[in-house]
Amino acid sequence: MLRSRKRARINDPPPVTDYAVIPAKVAGSFRSSSTSPPVALHIEPVVKSVYRFIDKKTFLDWGLTSDWHVDGPRKRRTPGVSESADHALVASGKGNGTKHKNACSEGYGEMTEGSIERLFLFLKTLCASQPAAADSVPSRVRSPSEYRLDDSVNMSTASTFIDIGSGYGKVVMHAALSAKVAKAVGIEYVASRAAMAISSKNDLVHGKHVFMTKCARCALRDVCDLEHGDATKYGTFNFSHVYIYDKVFSVSTLQLLAIQLAKSPFKVLVSYQRIETWRRLGLNHIVEVAATRMRTTGGQTFKAYIFVKQTQFMIAEEFSS
Repeated sequence: MLRSRKRARINDPPPVTDYAVIPAKVAGSFRSSSTSPPVALHIEPVVKSVYRFIDKKTFLDWGLTSDWHVDGPRKRRTPGVSESADHALVASGKGNGTKHKNACSEGYGEMTEGSIERLFLFLKTLCASQPAAADSVPSRVRSPSEYRLDDSVNMSTASTFIDIGSGYGKVVMHAALSAKVAKAVGIEYVASRAAMAISSKNDLVHGKHVFMTKCARCALRDVCDLEHGDATKYGTFNFSHVYIYDKVFSVSTLQLLAIQLAKSPFKVLVSYQRIETWRRLGLNHIVEVAATRMRTTGGQTFKAYIFVKQTQFMIAEEFSS
């Protein structure tokens, strides 16, 4: 009996992590084939170290709800209703500011660096009919055959990036360090998270950390900008790429964001809401071109949808001419 159990352990498949060589057949939404070779996901060491540094700096805060950071008695919010739901009601004047002021957030989570790296890898080759890293990008691409994406939708060193609801700033720093965009901005509504994000960035730039190279320090100092504020009052988002981890956002918050997005000159939008939701809220003139599964640090899996503005499409005949 003991031998059979031991053999079973030996024959068990290795756990899937963001750092390992991941077989394509277990890569979720990525191209899969029983004969496909393993796909190695390379994450720059400095990016991994930045994630670990922020994890250590924020671990006492990450699991706490935001009611630990306000004055007065704490009120537990109804399960399933996020903090964004309350602040949107207050912003729109439909809610009672005093009632919701000290309610707590139950919906905070973070994406793994592996998921974000795979997303950025795909965004770099978004307009290509057959991306260079074919085994490392989502397979469900739905660009109309009679249209072709403009090359400017690709994430590049000329791109500008904003993370709406940036938390501790990991995705923003990742964009600056790995995607090497021209500008990476994060806006976070919860004051404590925004303060920790800004503190982490300053510590990484000015602190004596061996893993922080000169180039990495310059990227965070010159490219990365983390802000505390209400994204629903931000105004137009003058960025080429907009990322929103909006899985737990309320309809009220999404509606306010949709109004701003409709007026914004973005080229690519990454959201966890389906296109039907955005169109129902008035955000038209966008096309879903891909979808990919994203993993959280808690082991949950969510689907991220990649949208492109219709103005970024070119008719194939025009492109060939």
